[in-house]
Amino acid sequence: MATTRSSSLGRVPLRGWLFYFSTLALLLLYFWLISRFSQDWRPREGVQVPDDVQAARELLAQKFTGSQYFQIGGEKDQIPYPYISVVNARTQIERIVKERKLAPGAGHQINQIIEKLTVPAPPRMVGIDHVNALQLNLALDQLR
Repeated sequence: MATTRSSSLGRVPLRGWLFYFSTLALLLLYFWLISRFSQDWRPREGVQVPDDVQAARELLAQKFTGSQYFQIGGEKDQIPYPYISVVNARTQIERIVKERKLAPGAGHQINQIIEKLTVPAPPRMVGIDHVNALQLNLALDQLR
């Protein structure tokens, strides 16, 4: 009579199953926590995250309020936000010289600053030369 031995290779002990399911549960918990954590960092629907450049422009524009600075406005249809036309900038020179109580020759210096900061209209497009009013006001503060 031959002796038969049963092989234990086909059977997984209870400890193996417990280890397998506990590892699987921990992995599922880990990925669930990661997904919950990452949702907190995403912008919510309807919340506008400001662009850094736009926020900086708005903060600079707040600083430059008053009659001693070049004013932005009146040409919003033709020229993008921080820019004003060269003609508009030149019409404001007298008011700025008077408000800042600058020497009579300062108007010429301001005109040179306007010329230096002038951005020409794009070639082959209809447009006018314009100047960045925020840069112009910064240069105006350094003129003193």
